[in-house]
Amino acid sequence: MIRPFSKKKPHKTREGKIVLTLKAHDIDTVIDIGANNGQTRDSLRDGGFEGDIISVEPLPSLQDALQEKSARDPKWTVLPSLALGDKNGDCDINISESNDMSSVLPSTESLMQALPKTQVVETVAVPMKTLDTLYEELALSGKKVFIKMDTQGYEMPILQNAPNTLKVAHGLQLEMSLFELYQGEALFDEIIVFLKAAGFRPHILIETNFSRTLNRQLQVDGVFFRD
Repeated sequence: MIRPFSKKKPHKTREGKIVLTLKAHDIDTVIDIGANNGQTRDSLRDGGFEGDIISVEPLPSLQDALQEKSARDPKWTVLPSLALGDKNGDCDINISESNDMSSVLPSTESLMQALPKTQVVETVAVPMKTLDTLYEELALSGKKVFIKMDTQGYEMPILQNAPNTLKVAHGLQLEMSLFELYQGEALFDEIIVFLKAAGFRPHILIETNFSRTLNRQLQVDGVFFRD
């Protein structure tokens, strides 16, 4: 007997696993840092997350499409063009041919070899804030907040300059490199040690980019929650 197509159970999909952990920790607000085209919002909604999503994206060229898309979701807010980092001021973003690989940091030869579309096509200046500054401005007191961070190697400067936010955030999701893809980036083992000292433990590790050219895993996504 041929069974009709059925949707995979939540624990069998990437987005389902993440949303299950959000529900288990009563998360009602997600801050999506490095929103790009809104992929995180889409995957969270597909997984069944119904809470508030606040997206932060530095590239001005993506703003119009994000704002138009967010207008169809009353619980999704897209902030004006903004980078998160180690200071309040401005910074330069290296925009890659594949814009989801754009970064404040220069790419390494290994990354260029593995993913040639990370070649920089232009550099733009954008506003930058620390995560502590943004969190205070968002006035999220009383909310159970989960922070997703996809900043192409710039995660550690954001974390190191957000001591107040790390004290109140309930969970984090970070993209972590297994070896240096962006010059000067902290690697996955350093990030895990830092987060452990801040009171967070890994709940999910998800395979992301694998390079057939280098025949090795480039990055993993880690989902962490406070003890």
